[in-house]
Amino acid sequence: MEILQTTRLRPQLPYPYYCSEFEATSFVDASFSTHQILFPAQLGKAVSKRKAEYLAGRVCAKHVLATLSIDNFELHSGTDRAPIWPENIIGSITHTQGVAMACQHTDVAGIGIDIEQLMSAEQELELQKQILHPDEYPLFRQLAEQLSHPLTVIFSAKESIFKALYPSVKQFFGFEAAKLIAFNQQQQQKIPTYFRNSWRPCSQLWPAL
Repeated sequence: MEILQTTRLRPQLPYPYYCSEFEATSFVDASFSTHQILFPAQLGKAVSKRKAEYLAGRVCAKHVLATLSIDNFELHSGTDRAPIWPENIIGSITHTQGVAMACQHTDVAGIGIDIEQLMSAEQELELQKQILHPDEYPLFRQLAEQLSHPLTVIFSAKESIFKALYPSVKQFFGFEAAKLIAFNQQQQQKIPTYFRNSWRPCSQLWPAL
């Protein structure tokens, strides 16, 4: 499976990152050795799509660690499935269909990035009660006047928050633990929909939350 760098998708976060495109349908188990990534035992029974996304994310992480001259580091996962980064390095990985990204820094408390496929109109309606806190609805309706997929954006922002905080709190928490309390209209105008018309780089939302 080819994993190729792309610069068409980039976060506003001013930290080293690496983004790649890949075709999960071309994945074979030997792709791990091709990219010199250790095949994790916990993926032994996983479907090919899951293996491909995991591999692409680890390849991205390998490249961002290389910016710190850290080579040949095996980024294992803990029992909680969270990546175990080298000491004193904070990082985050995200992947969805055909795209993966990793980001790292050494001088922050946490980093969370997330890329999501845009929800369908039906999902945007049906999943509101699962994702939104009751107090969020007034602002959510205002956000919906400016964005075509407001629930996708809030979902992804909350995923990013979880990724940023979990390494510190070591405790799982749900969508109700975070609320949209404000959004910056100027920042929202800078959030594009990228190639394939299905991805949204919600790490871009950090300045607006």
